[in-house]
Amino acid sequence: MTSDDMPSVALSLETLRRLVEVGFAQVNGQIALLRQELEQVNAQHASLAQRVEQDRLTADVRHAALEGRLDALEREAVTRSQLGDRTRLIIAIVGVLVTVATAVIALISLTRG
Repeated sequence: MTSDDMPSVALSLETLRRLVEVGFAQVNGQIALLRQELEQVNAQHASLAQRVEQDRLTADVRHAALEGRLDALEREAVTRSQLGDRTRLIIAIVGVLVTVATAVIALISLTRG
């Protein structure tokens, strides 16, 4: 290597060093940007997780209330078979009352006549 090549080698090394520094600065900037975006994503995730948990708790409370209402309705509701049984009972009672009334009217008619 000659003394004429030394300034050109030094200049090349200086240029290479500057390129490496600029490259590292760009990489560090990109890493910082990625870190910031990751922090934002983590904050959004935490917020969403909190909303989901609140919605789940609200849904659980609503579900429990609806289950209670359904249980109350099932206890108080009349089924078709129960309604049919009651209707037959009422018809039977009315039939007996009509029979008794007819018998009473017949007895009254016999005693007057």
